[in-house]
Amino acid sequence: MPKSFWEQIATTSGQALRSLPPESRAVVVLSAGAELDAEAEALLEDCVRVLQSGGLLFIYGLPRELPSWAEHLARAEPETWRMIFKYWIALDIDDAPRSGFLKPVHRGLVLFHKKDPRRKTPVPLPLNATEVKVPHRFCAACSKNVKDWGGKKHLMNPKGAAPSDVWRDLPKTRLHDSAAPDCVLERIRALMAGEGVTGLHIIQLPPRKLERRALLRPAGVQAPACPPDTRKRELQLHDEVHLGDCVSFLDGVAAAHPEGVFDLAFADPPYNLAKNYDKYDDARAAQHYQDWCNQWLDGMARTLKPGGSLFVLNLPKWAIPHAAFLNARLEFRHWVVWDALGDPRGKFMPAHYALLYYTKPGAKPVFNYTPPGKRAAGDAVLSPDAPKYCLRASCLRNRKAAGDDAKVELSDIWSDVHRIKHKRDRDAHPCQLPEKLMERIIRLTTNRGGLVFDPFCGAGTTAIAARKLGRHFVTTECDAKYVRITKEKLAAMQDHADMFGEFVVPRRSTRRERSFATKKGIETFLQQLAQKLGRVPTEEEIHRSDGEMLAAIDRIYPNRGAALKRCKIGLA
Repeated sequence: MPKSFWEQIATTSGQALRSLPPESRAVVVLSAGAELDAEAEALLEDCVRVLQSGGLLFIYGLPRELPSWAEHLARAEPETWRMIFKYWIALDIDDAPRSGFLKPVHRGLVLFHKKDPRRKTPVPLPLNATEVKVPHRFCAACSKNVKDWGGKKHLMNPKGAAPSDVWRDLPKTRLHDSAAPDCVLERIRALMAGEGVTGLHIIQLPPRKLERRALLRPAGVQAPACPPDTRKRELQLHDEVHLGDCVSFLDGVAAAHPEGVFDLAFADPPYNLAKNYDKYDDARAAQHYQDWCNQWLDGMARTLKPGGSLFVLNLPKWAIPHAAFLNARLEFRHWVVWDALGDPRGKFMPAHYALLYYTKPGAKPVFNYTPPGKRAAGDAVLSPDAPKYCLRASCLRNRKAAGDDAKVELSDIWSDVHRIKHKRDRDAHPCQLPEKLMERIIRLTTNRGGLVFDPFCGAGTTAIAARKLGRHFVTTECDAKYVRITKEKLAAMQDHADMFGEFVVPRRSTRRERSFATKKGIETFLQQLAQKLGRVPTEEEIHRSDGEMLAAIDRIYPNRGAALKRCKIGLA
């Protein structure tokens, strides 16, 4: 790494930065060494001061501490600047041993873009992501690409994949301090476009040993009021799908069971992305959305048993305020990275969902896990296959039959669970989770007979997984249609078990009409033609090579330019 790019300053406060001119750096990396306090806030303000308008600020640190830093920065609204959250980059770099829970390999790198609110024309994000490529990895057993491209292998850039927001290709080491490693700084330098760009690396030195915050409700935060009718109502907490508002339901549970009742609470809320739900507005104002989330997060924390576990799945943008809220109420365990990117393209892509993992103080948490080399006990979660393998069913079957079955510790980065990719496996719901994800969470944190709660039932994945695994469930859902879908699936499971002795949701086979031309066929044809010509072909050249190709493109693509973009892969 060029030594001239980074200027490094180690400090406990912003005093050491006061001599630097304002807006003099295009990129600033702050290695956070402690929780946010008054001195840290001053340091953060000075980092922003020396950052150019349109520049990038990266904050590196532990997943437990970073949310308070990011939340403070996102909420700041001075007249001359705004810091716009862009990415939580998950770094798979720490080689610390597992201690009690998941192996903590994840360090966070939060990226903010500085914006001048007085400027009408937005400054583009200065990331050179098109030139930075991560080499493709190939399966140690079958030699195919580890990343399954879902039938889109022809779109793979031969130089490698563009970096996503999960960096798994950097060297792993045992981290002993809070400073961002050189490999992370070098990747940031490579991503910065333009000549003459210089960076500043600030290493925060811990000023003192901070007292641990009490795991209690902060002063001024009140529990939502319980409607009188909710307090009086008889609550059914045994294999029930309730139609209604989750906040009111949780208030009623907390009133009836102040000591807590759930062994596991899991939430996969709407992500405020304007998804097409029937009975829910998924395009709320940001503060309105956060306030609503805080109500059900508080309700779940109150209704957990001591030692119970809470998981919340959301986009990193919303997981940051979720974590900042929950850190004062429960015991932080992990920011689990669900690396679920299905089809990486030629740009810097958000690939992961944040899966926040907390436990409630007062009793020993359940953690059913079998480390590598240990004999499995009950239905404990087994250690996953090594990441050197792909996840193709044929490869899995063949290599295990041959005894090729290396295992690794279950870490806080999960890339072995795919999103639902096929319509045949999906119900009429815009955001349906794979059962494998829910089964891992339930088996990991509950015993048979335990009680699982999900405030956003949706298509019923949590209830179905709980029943399969011999746990009880309670779910709430505000849309009667999804309540009906879940109950029908649970009834079908029961009917199937009565006939065949196994809890399975029977699904109808699906068939679709195939056209004579497919996307893959068109794109392969265009790439081969581009390689022959040494450039992107014209429409006339495409027509001369195949007289029906343009008509096929018009049937499948919104415009011809969208198809011609695929030619560039063949010219890389």
